[in-house]
Amino acid sequence: MSRAVARPMARSTLRLGSRLNLDDVVRLSGLAFLSMGSAPGKLHVRLAADAASVSGARRFVVDGLSAWGDTRFVDAAELVASELTTNAALHARADFIYVTLERRTTCVRVSVEDDGPLGADVVQARTQAGGDASGWTELDATGRGMAIVGMVAGCWGVDETARGKQVWAELVDPDDALHSFGEPLRTRPTTGSLASDQLPPGWVMVRLAQCPVALSLQQDRHLDELVRELQLLSVDEGSGQSVALADEIRGLLVSPTHARLTGRRAAERAREQGKEVVDVDMAMPREFSELIVQLQEAVTRADQLCKDGQLLTLASPPDVQELRAWMTHEIVAQATCGAPPIPWAEWQGKATSASIGRP
Repeated sequence: MSRAVARPMARSTLRLGSRLNLDDVVRLSGLAFLSMGSAPGKLHVRLAADAASVSGARRFVVDGLSAWGDTRFVDAAELVASELTTNAALHARADFIYVTLERRTTCVRVSVEDDGPLGADVVQARTQAGGDASGWTELDATGRGMAIVGMVAGCWGVDETARGKQVWAELVDPDDALHSFGEPLRTRPTTGSLASDQLPPGWVMVRLAQCPVALSLQQDRHLDELVRELQLLSVDEGSGQSVALADEIRGLLVSPTHARLTGRRAAERAREQGKEVVDVDMAMPREFSELIVQLQEAVTRADQLCKDGQLLTLASPPDVQELRAWMTHEIVAQATCGAPPIPWAEWQGKATSASIGRP
């Protein structure tokens, strides 16, 4: 996807705390800030511990390095982030992973921390006898991946942390790298404070304040059911409308997947803790707001197919429709003009007042 050219937006274009109609959302979603300037030397983001978050981790490190103007490490950092994130997602038994990109004097460090119960001793880079990583056919995907990290990095290691464990790799100047396999360094547990999200320029943290847990998971399940049925119908060449809509929704879900999964995991954890509402924080590139608007429009059209009896999936109930409208508004308003979050209960109250005031 091409990156939109960012332009400053006057704050008068959106009254903070007000609702956006669809035209407002479409108009504002195409606007972004001129914020691709300097970035702090240490960037950090939380993602769901899921293989589908790997693309988000890759995008994160590429955007961070690009903001620093240090593209020498892009290929290696993207590869390392992919392997470490995949390994944590598949094997750490974690809810979340925490990706950090740090600019150091002589290197760039990429690290992936997880909050799973497995200790640092489970992290191994399996190779052929004699430390040779050439016999890939006898290694599973994870073994190959960690061996690749050991070869690409100047050094790499694993630390015990307050959350769980952190696997890191330090990338040196590609011209100086020996590219020979190295065993991981293992250090004592760290007790430092937990890092908060520090994002690359062009990224934003969106908060769905006091999001209703059960309703959020219900709307997520409904979207999954809708996508599954549209995918099945897309094999029917006689249903051109379903084919086009299935392709459209699938395409729109690809890029924001890591943000959606992070929100889902936060709601699932809140449900396990017996909470009825939870603040859902999702990091994403600002441009994703436009995709969210397009997704909302596509789901609305799919709902109409449900109402018309062209799909077996039931149309979204009114409370799910209202929740999606709130989520769309919050992502666009916060991502495009820095609006403060509107809690779900406050949004509902305004919706009720507006409906009472209608003739």
